[in-house]
Amino acid sequence: MMILKFSKKIIEWLENTWKPTFFQLGLTRILFCLGFIVVGLPHFNQISGYDLEFFDPPVGVSLVLGPITSENFWWNFDLIIRIVFVLVLAGFRTKESSIAFGLLLIFGFSYEYSYGKINHNIFPVIFPIIMAFTNWGGALSIDSIRKGGLQLEPKGWPLTFLSFLLGWGYFTAGLPKLIGGWLDPSYSSTAGFILRRYYSSSGPLYLNEMFVKINSLFINKVFDYSTLAFELGFILTIFWAAVYLRAVGVAVMFHLGVLLTVNIPFTLHVLVFLPYIIYFYFDRNSRTSEKFEKFLLEKRKFFIIVLVVLSLGIITDYNPQLFKFHRHMILFLVGIPSFFMLLPNFVHVYLRKVTSRLFT
Repeated sequence: MMILKFSKKIIEWLENTWKPTFFQLGLTRILFCLGFIVVGLPHFNQISGYDLEFFDPPVGVSLVLGPITSENFWWNFDLIIRIVFVLVLAGFRTKESSIAFGLLLIFGFSYEYSYGKINHNIFPVIFPIIMAFTNWGGALSIDSIRKGGLQLEPKGWPLTFLSFLLGWGYFTAGLPKLIGGWLDPSYSSTAGFILRRYYSSSGPLYLNEMFVKINSLFINKVFDYSTLAFELGFILTIFWAAVYLRAVGVAVMFHLGVLLTVNIPFTLHVLVFLPYIIYFYFDRNSRTSEKFEKFLLEKRKFFIIVLVVLSLGIITDYNPQLFKFHRHMILFLVGIPSFFMLLPNFVHVYLRKVTSRLFT
């Protein structure tokens, strides 16, 4: 009886914590893809030039298949990734293309990691696979035009599942810090990261040099304790949507702070917070989303032309200097709305009034 009751609570938490709309999910899909474009789609054709002596695959597909050294294979693999990515962006057979995009990235990165290069990008890699089950192709997509009124319902349980994975990820990052001595008041681990990045990188960025000069144990211990509190406590917020949304704002500001002080960018990672940020600003009771969606539909011919040009550029890998953006810009762009998520409610009420006037 106790097990059934507990199972019922889990199912209720999974299904009822988040109630996104098609518009929120469609906007998430588009902004996620645009963020990927700014940061740069990954290329794997360089794998063909890696020295086989360094091939030491972890458990996974690269261990089973062995090394792939064909330059033609990896060139075609990159082309397929770009084509599938365009399908996700345009929202054509969105569920299938999203899953395919995530699986292709897993395959490519498994080979990258087999040669010793490790990036902390697992969440943006699995993100499109998880979001595929929200039916995020139900709006602002070719699928929504093709299917007309025969759309599936938007699903919220993948957002709950993603929140758990994020919480668990932060917890497993914070636990070794806790065990490893970050609470010791006699020294600061954050100071070690700041100094190491300052002397090992090609040049200091943002506030890194300033904190090297400050060299205050008190300030650095505040960073140590704040990091532990955030990483260990984030998972506790996943059971309450309102609290979790605030925690998302803290998470993005945390990663922005890590970039500014330590020169460690988690650029793609902040894109996985997009569905929650959009959920916060375009809640179900707000008319702003309806007006914004209407505005996009009225200008759809313009956006279709932009989409076609952008798709051709992505598939042909045409990226002139004029359209190159600094990859760190994503952290700042996501950080701005995330900061406002931490402000009192009366500020949000005022912002809703302002934004609603823009689309009247």
